[in-house]
Amino acid sequence: MKTIWTVFGAGAAAAALALGLAGSAGATMPKTLSITTSGKGGSWFAVGSRVIREVEKANPGLVTQVQTGGGLTNLRKIQAGQADIGMTFAFAAPMAYNAVAPFKKKHDKLTYLGVLFPGYLQIVTKKASNITKFEDLFDKRISAGKIGWGGELMFRLMLNVYGMDYDKIRAKGGVINHVGTAQSTQMMRDGNMDAIVSGGSPPSHPKFAELALTTKIDLLSIGDAGLGRIFKAYPSFVKATMPADPYKGVKGGFRTIGGAVILVAKKSLSDEAAYRIVKAFYSNLDGIKKDMKQLREANAKDALTGNKGLPLHPGAARYYKEVGLTN
Repeated sequence: MKTIWTVFGAGAAAAALALGLAGSAGATMPKTLSITTSGKGGSWFAVGSRVIREVEKANPGLVTQVQTGGGLTNLRKIQAGQADIGMTFAFAAPMAYNAVAPFKKKHDKLTYLGVLFPGYLQIVTKKASNITKFEDLFDKRISAGKIGWGGELMFRLMLNVYGMDYDKIRAKGGVINHVGTAQSTQMMRDGNMDAIVSGGSPPSHPKFAELALTTKIDLLSIGDAGLGRIFKAYPSFVKATMPADPYKGVKGGFRTIGGAVILVAKKSLSDEAAYRIVKAFYSNLDGIKKDMKQLREANAKDALTGNKGLPLHPGAARYYKEVGLTN
C-alpha cells in the first residue's frame, strides 16, 4: 500500500494522468486511485485520507493519491478526469451536473457514490468586531474562502438573498479576501480580519480550534428571516445547528445552513472499483467513527439521502442492493 499526498494546482492535470489515475469501465480494479478533498489541515482532507486508507486496506497493492481541492473544484477535476473520486456538497453536485451558475457547462461525467457527513456554513467572527447579525458583515473585512470552495459558494448565495454581493460589500468599505484557512486565521490573530467563512463539518475545524486558544472568537447565527430567504431560493439547503462548545469560549447552538457532504466518482470509474470503495467505507464505518468525530453522525442507512440528482454509479448500486438499501 502506498499513499501519495498531492497539492493539486494549475498544470497538475498532466502529472495526474501520467500516474495512471484514469479508471476504466467494467469489472476491473485499477492499480491506482485518487481522491480530491480540501486544503491540507482541513476536515475534508482528514476524512478523505481515511476513506482512501480503508480502500487501501481492503485492496493490497493499490497505490492511492490524496489531492487538495474544494467543494466546487473537486467537481471540475472529476469532470476533467483529474481525479477518480472526490468530496463535495450535495447541493453543489446537481448544479454542476445541470450547468447551473457558477458552472458554465454540464458536468455529465459525475456519478454518486454515497453520503459522508453533514456540512455546515460556519462564519467565525472576532468578538471585538461586534458582529451579531448577518447584515453586520456588509462593511467588514471578510475571508470568504477560495474560489472553488463549497463554503465560498454558500456564502455568496447567502449574500444574494440579501441583495448583496462582493462588489457591494467593497462599496460599503468592506474587504473580501480569497485565501486559505491557515492564512485567514493568522490574519484574524493579527487584527486584520473580522470574519472567516468556512464550509466545515462538525464538531469543529482544527484551524478555528487553534485560533480560539489565542483569540476571542464567536460564531455568527443566522436569523429566521435569513434562513427563510435562503430556503425559499435554494431548497436543497437544510437548517443546521452547530454542536455545543465547538471552540474554546464559544457555547454553540448557532443556527446556520447546511448540506450533506457526499462522495462522487467519475463516470468511467470501473464498477468493481466503485463497489469496493463504497463497501470499504460503509462496512467499516463503526470503527472509523470511533477515530473521526466528523463522522459521528454518519450512518450506512442514510447513504443514498445525499443524492440530489446525480446518476448512481452502477458499482455503488450493486453494494446498496446487497445490503438491502435498494431493490
